[in-house]
Amino acid sequence: MNKKEIENLFYIKKDYSKIKELLKNSEESWSFVILGKIFLKELDVQSAYKYFLKAGKMFECGYCKFISGNLSEAKSILSPIKEKYPNANWVLFLINLVQDKVSNIYPTYFQIRNFYEQDIEMLFKLGQHEIIEKIIGKISCFEVFNKEIYKYTARVLYNNNYNSQAEKFLKKSLEIYYKDPETHYLLGELYLKENKKYLAKQEFIKADEVNQGYIPAVVKLKEIIN
Repeated sequence: MNKKEIENLFYIKKDYSKIKELLKNSEESWSFVILGKIFLKELDVQSAYKYFLKAGKMFECGYCKFISGNLSEAKSILSPIKEKYPNANWVLFLINLVQDKVSNIYPTYFQIRNFYEQDIEMLFKLGQHEIIEKIIGKISCFEVFNKEIYKYTARVLYNNNYNSQAEKFLKKSLEIYYKDPETHYLLGELYLKENKKYLAKQEFIKADEVNQGYIPAVVKLKEIIN
């Protein structure tokens, strides 16, 4: 199969086992990248690193070291390429944060929006709780660049069953953006999960009030009424 067909299996059909079988003897750089992505999705970070290294994908190599908790190795890989790869600056910022080091590298609004949740989620999957605690413990460092950080944090905590912490951050987010319907909706979902139906209903109503016709909230209100 050619590269386009393999990419179709990866992005559309997500048939990772078949791809690994088809590419097991390949020596082409693009195939190493695909295999690295597959092993990363499967949380086999060591194998992902091996294939990214063979492909010469140094940002991905540094990222693998970071999510594995090898912060010094990650830093040594990413520092030389930070001018070429903006995403390297994002990971280096996180590393400096975790290591309690003063940093002259700062994240952008879009880096926080696009990468923060997925990276924290990956750290959860790999059991890197100490790193997560360090990052979330310094959440104010993100606020100056993106004030929605409390909502992002709450959502990833909620998805990993840290409900009380998620509630705290959702309420903090509402202190900043009370008229954000998504935050009210997420708080309603959290209360619904805890079987606090009255509180959940109030939050769904607020979500609809601040953004009239907010579909997720309208749907939930109908479910509760029924």
